[in-house]
Amino acid sequence: ESDAFYNSSTEPWSYWLTGQQGTAPNPYYDPLQFAIEQAHARGMELHAWFNPFRAVRAVTGSSSYAKASNHVSVLHPDWIIQINNFKFLDPGLPQVRDYITTVVMDIVRRYDIDGIHADDYFYPYPPDQITNQDDSTYAKYSRGIADRGNWRRDNVDLLIKEIHDSLIAIKPYVKFGMSPFGIWKNGVPSGTSGMDAYSTIYCDAMTWLRNGWVDYITPQLYWQIGGGQDYLKLMPWWADSAGIYGRYLFTGQAPYRILSWSASELPNQIRANRSNSKVQGSIFFRANNGILDNLQGFADSLRKDLYRYPALIPAMPWKDNVPPNPPVDLRYESIAQKGGAALEWNGPSSASDGDTASRYVLYRFDHGTVQPSDLDASNNILTTAGGTEYVPQSTPSTNGAFYVVTALDRNNNESGMSNVLSVTPPPAPMLAAPLNGTTDIPDSIVLQWNSTPLTSAYRLQVGFDSTFAANVDVDTTLSDTTHTLGYLSGQRAYYWHANAMNAGGTGSFSGLWTFVSAVPATPVLVYPGNYLPDVPVNPTLQWNKAAAAGPYCIQVSKSPLFDSAFVDSSGVVDTLLTLPNLDGYTIYYWRVRALNNVGPSQWSASFKFRTVMVTMVAAAEQLPQSYELRQNYPNPFNPYTTIEFSIPKEGFTSLRVYDLLGREAAILLNDVLVPGSYNVKFEGSSLTSGTYFYVLTSGPTRLVKKMILLK
Repeated sequence: ESDAFYNSSTEPWSYWLTGQQGTAPNPYYDPLQFAIEQAHARGMELHAWFNPFRAVRAVTGSSSYAKASNHVSVLHPDWIIQINNFKFLDPGLPQVRDYITTVVMDIVRRYDIDGIHADDYFYPYPPDQITNQDDSTYAKYSRGIADRGNWRRDNVDLLIKEIHDSLIAIKPYVKFGMSPFGIWKNGVPSGTSGMDAYSTIYCDAMTWLRNGWVDYITPQLYWQIGGGQDYLKLMPWWADSAGIYGRYLFTGQAPYRILSWSASELPNQIRANRSNSKVQGSIFFRANNGILDNLQGFADSLRKDLYRYPALIPAMPWKDNVPPNPPVDLRYESIAQKGGAALEWNGPSSASDGDTASRYVLYRFDHGTVQPSDLDASNNILTTAGGTEYVPQSTPSTNGAFYVVTALDRNNNESGMSNVLSVTPPPAPMLAAPLNGTTDIPDSIVLQWNSTPLTSAYRLQVGFDSTFAANVDVDTTLSDTTHTLGYLSGQRAYYWHANAMNAGGTGSFSGLWTFVSAVPATPVLVYPGNYLPDVPVNPTLQWNKAAAAGPYCIQVSKSPLFDSAFVDSSGVVDTLLTLPNLDGYTIYYWRVRALNNVGPSQWSASFKFRTVMVTMVAAAEQLPQSYELRQNYPNPFNPYTTIEFSIPKEGFTSLRVYDLLGREAAILLNDVLVPGSYNVKFEGSSLTSGTYFYVLTSGPTRLVKKMILLK
């Protein structure tokens, strides 16, 4: 839209970045500069993407917004062609082509980009295709070209050539790629059909390839295998077309369509690419669909299978074929400021063309007799790095590992290899604290061991037996030499050991040490049992005596989180506790822990129980004379409310809750009751806010009332 996701002196900041065209990010940052730095730090290239002739996406409706004063449509309305609600820069105007080239070269001059990439948007797509809107431009700038279609294609060609020539003059190492529509001409190759780039949007990719104006082509092959736009017909045709002119093909593929395709479609396309030596790779559209969200498991297919090894970007020999000199003094050293250890090396001296390293390739082997041909196998590549330091993850090997590093220049020419570096696993660490056999450990302890040289991480195992085959309490990888172990089980022996890891592999475990937690064992609850209904309102709680226990602490609450405990009793020396009267027909939660002079045990499991229903009648003369269902209180409620009712005769009685659709939400009562008045507590925390009906059925009578749950 002739706007910028970078700090441009020519075009305004994008509306899609800040919500107001021409307004810089606040707090300020430059997205392009940030992306370049982060890509290069990871050994990646960054190609800046352009849509050359777009000006205004829509001029009415929800997509309309105020244009900045320096937007090209404001400064040069005479450069604009409008079709329906769409504005674009007139490709036939030489001043437009110069303007676009100026914008592109501004980025090339000021930013350390690796490539320029342009989308297929030249003349607009249907339904906004051009007809006679460029009559005046054609009359003034026809350049003697009699056919209007040829003239429009030449307008685009002139822009491509102008950008290419400018790149060669200013930064010849910057790559230039294009993404044309996937069909060059209708019916080419034979058996394909559909809208084409040549006659509809007036771009002729064959001319760009034939003249060497682009370094790579990425046709948008956003179709399946089979049909009128058969991927297996279009891809080979483009591969042959790029190959015959000595340029590269990176196919444009469509994970954004993956939900309407089978899960095997894109993997099959990638395998087809790899069976054709004239295809150098893929570019996927878009990251958000299919890749970041792993639709159809596509990202898993890439990570675990198709892209499980790194790959190097192919060098473009027509740009530069002089390799850099190799890096020197590959070594494995401690990182004093960061801790751990890293592979480090020195950059190479300048090559004969004055070029040096732009990024580096690290290789890892299980043998030390590394030959230059071993570098051709991608499974030996550990990573590409932007700097001269890399912290590798440890390997499971116990026999050590061997490393070499090479340099890549801006054109991805690869140097010879550095020295071969052997890295051996670190020795076993020495355990330090608590001392072996300690028996007075409280409910938490800090485990400590001594550091070992050139170690990147430690593995700590803590378990309940000496084999660690089962019941491993802790099995974790740590960068430090300490670990706090909390919530120990009381009166329990623990076993622990540690080993060290680095780029050479995994070392042996330390000796095996033990300690015993001296806090009490965890109590086991007896009564009321978990989920027990109809518990008296004044129950006697009971639990088993815990080993090494002194007094006990008991908590009872209406909340499973115990954030508002109804009972919080400490110092109970027996294993029984009678509670005061609880609310009738209410759910309660309870738990117990034991104490001694070392500390508290872990809390027991949390049990919940429901108390019995409470009858509010004392004498026969007070028996109700009729069936009644009273309004619940409070109402609205959250999460508890009380429902009262009366029945004059003994009989089977139910009290149920229904939602507005008549679905049963809860059964509060389903039993034979004697005459009397009753109240029932209803807890609605598991329900959504809304209107509910509670229905009393007893004998011949059915009564209904409404209540509201508001959360």
